[in-house]
Amino acid sequence: METTAKPEQRAAPAALFAALVFIPVFFFSAAIAGREISRLYALAWALFSGGIAYAIAFTGSVSGPRRIFFSVSALAFLVHFKLSLLGKALAPSCFTDTPFCHIAMAPYFLNYLYQQYLALMSGGWKLWGPLTLGGAWLFVTLAIGRAWCSWACFYGGIDDGLSALPRRPLLRLGNWALRLRDLPAALLIFFMLVSLAYMLPVFCLWLCPFKLTGSFLDGQGWHKTAQYALMYAALAALVIAPLLTKKRIFCSYLCPFAAWQAFWGRLNPFRVTADPALCTGCLKCTQACPMTAISCAPGGKAEVSAYCNLCGQCLEACPGAGFRYTLFGLELPRAAGFFRELFAVKYLYVFSALTLGAAFSSLWAPAALRDLVKLLGF
Repeated sequence: METTAKPEQRAAPAALFAALVFIPVFFFSAAIAGREISRLYALAWALFSGGIAYAIAFTGSVSGPRRIFFSVSALAFLVHFKLSLLGKALAPSCFTDTPFCHIAMAPYFLNYLYQQYLALMSGGWKLWGPLTLGGAWLFVTLAIGRAWCSWACFYGGIDDGLSALPRRPLLRLGNWALRLRDLPAALLIFFMLVSLAYMLPVFCLWLCPFKLTGSFLDGQGWHKTAQYALMYAALAALVIAPLLTKKRIFCSYLCPFAAWQAFWGRLNPFRVTADPALCTGCLKCTQACPMTAISCAPGGKAEVSAYCNLCGQCLEACPGAGFRYTLFGLELPRAAGFFRELFAVKYLYVFSALTLGAAFSSLWAPAALRDLVKLLGF
């Protein structure tokens, strides 16, 4: 919906869009959370997700409402799975097992292939089914691709939310930041090879800041000291660096899954495309991009890299409206009328990303709400 339309003209299609998101999110959330807690918590999460959809459709802005959804989802993850470290009163009331970590899956992939090889040689190999982790990953990649890192990842929600807090960066990244942009790909290859050599999840053992509880630490002496040092460095990149730079430093430079999705996410059709004819080289897009995924020399033309996670920051930062959501770089024919506008690429993308992100977050968001209610004594 165009923001120049009257509010009463935008309200009806925005409400329809919200309902289209609410229905599948409530279905999945009730199916997941309803097994252990009241479906009212699933309803609350679905209503929140529908409210985000309404805000996007009513205002035409993606990045602001998306960031609210993303940050709330990540905060709910911390409430449900990590606040128990501060005391037994904050222990989760349901879903006590942390969901399978997608970040760990990428650097452990060669080990998975080796396990499949052993299964094949032993006669126990089976094709991926729709309910297996492999099938789930394939569906996610096809459904939202690189947008996983701006809608669903609990790491990304922390990084993204914190990067929005400072009004201006205290530390500005220079051109060297673009030259280091392939570091996650190098880390992915490194962790793949080392994990295969040791048959251990090396990323989880040495770099994951969520493993600071000590349950994954191995050895004594300098091994343990080195593990703590690397994990604290990763934690600083996740929590402190965004507050200083307004950039998602952990996601941009340390996350192997970012490189994984940058490669395999090409299967997904959704793109953020820059129009060279509308670019004046003002560099506002490079300043706004939290993933350092846009390169542009002063007075030149902006280029969007494969590390773009479709957050939408550049679309709103560009004074000439030079960025847009596309399908493989192409736009759909524009249709007249506000209801037909729902079939624009932007809203097809938002529907896919928000619905899948909200469904995935149903593993912890309704339960986090239940934990807070329980903590308050209701």
